[in-house]
Amino acid sequence: MYSDTHNFTGNWVSPDLCSYHGVFCTATPDDPSPSVNVVADVDINDVDITRYLPVELGLFINVALLHINSNRLYNIIPQSISRLKLLHELDACNNRFVGLFPDVALRLLSLKHLDLRFNDFEGALLSALFDKELDAIFLNDNRFSSQMLDNFGNSKASVVVIDNNKIYGCLSNSIGKMTTTLNEFVLIKKLFSFR
Repeated sequence: MYSDTHNFTGNWVSPDLCSYHGVFCTATPDDPSPSVNVVADVDINDVDITRYLPVELGLFINVALLHINSNRLYNIIPQSISRLKLLHELDACNNRFVGLFPDVALRLLSLKHLDLRFNDFEGALLSALFDKELDAIFLNDNRFSSQMLDNFGNSKASVVVIDNNKIYGCLSNSIGKMTTTLNEFVLIKKLFSFR
């Protein structure tokens, strides 16, 4: 850690990861015996940690929830997290991540909730994002510069927030396909509700 102002990681010294603050364990999905525990949830929200995400994060192959928001994490989201086949929620908002849209998120097979708000990601949105079966997509307040994609309406998400980026062009007719799933859509500081 380059900075841990509240000493949140002070007990991250023993080989027992399950005793660490913010790390939650459960029986392994492959072997539900109580003697075998695996890391299932990492929750270090709002603890003011400064560092980059290590590639070793990809070793937590049973993690379902990765909540790392509201810190001072920087650099890129490592490609190694593509190994997290059970990851259901990735909340990396309100940090200092940079680079192009982290395409590693598209390789997370179980991902349903993607929150990348308030970072410094840039470049184009990837069309594969809207073909992925996500329930929530939060991309607002980055530096994405992208045309509104033709396959936007393929998304099954109930919430899509992409305001405060440079998204341009016309809404695709495909948005009509979203009326059965979309509850909230925020684009350019305008809220569209679908009921």
